Amino acid sequence: MITAEHENVVVVYSAELEGGEPVIRMEYLPTGSVIDKYGGNPIAVADAVRMMEDACRGVEHLHVRGILHRDIKPGNLLLAPSGAVKVSDFGLSCPISGTQNGPLTWYNRHLPPEDVGKGTGISTAAGDIYAAGVTAYRLLNGDQALKGIIVPGVDPMEFVAKGKYPNRKLWLPHIHPRLRKAVTKAMHVDPAKRYADARTFRRALEQSRPQVSWWPTHPATGFGWEGAAADGTTWRAAIEPRTKGGFRFTVERRLPDKAWRKQNTDGRDTTDVEDATNHAHEVLSRIAAKGV
Repeated sequence: MITAEHENVVVVYSAELEGGEPVIRMEYLPTGSVIDKYGGNPIAVADAVRMMEDACRGVEHLHVRGILHRDIKPGNLLLAPSGAVKVSDFGLSCPISGTQNGPLTWYNRHLPPEDVGKGTGISTAAGDIYAAGVTAYRLLNGDQALKGIIVPGVDPMEFVAKGKYPNRKLWLPHIHPRLRKAVTKAMHVDPAKRYADARTFRRALEQSRPQVSWWPTHPATGFGWEGAAADGTTWRAAIEPRTKGGFRFTVERRLPDKAWRKQNTDGRDTTDVEDATNHAHEVLSRIAAKGV
């Protein structure tokens, strides 16, 4: 894999059989993978976008050289000491065997609809784009967003084949629409309607970078957020229950070397948490996209 050397691809020094067993010698990155560092929690939007831009550069490099990765997922995105992401384990994944019934493994979660049931795994570059889209979805929303859609007694791969898993309509409130659209296109059920290549996906991500990068402070509920802008301005927002019933959404901003100031025009009292969450999405998305 010397021909696959790239700043966003883990270097493989050799691959050979020793005693009948495959032995792979590759670059060592002590920080581990994205999943090692963050678990299944949502990552700050700007960081997640940057990581996926790096991953797309690595995948693009592989595709140009005729190499399919076939197993893009957070666990195969390793972190260099610089913070850059390097694609790992390319070309080493095994084909999915059997009918793919039973547990929804992490590999199957990233399998594109067109390859469900074939028993071959990802077979095209469009499949790698799809898997990269699912990876971006997971980094932004956290793995909590992947739970709850599977129906007991129903083959989970049916949901994958129909484009219902992951749920393209389920996003954390702070993910702004342009970024949602960019990632959703990569996960399109029709491979012809995905990005033509990893480079095009990367450019869409670059154009979706947030002015304010939000991250949830309570990942399990998504009811609290912190944000940061490049100029040092920081933000915080929350949905909290009111003493007399209902919920209150609040937003505060702090300029560099200044005190926190409540953004009264963005606050709102609501009767139920769904209304509060919808309002939070409107406000947080606007701030992410415009910086104010």
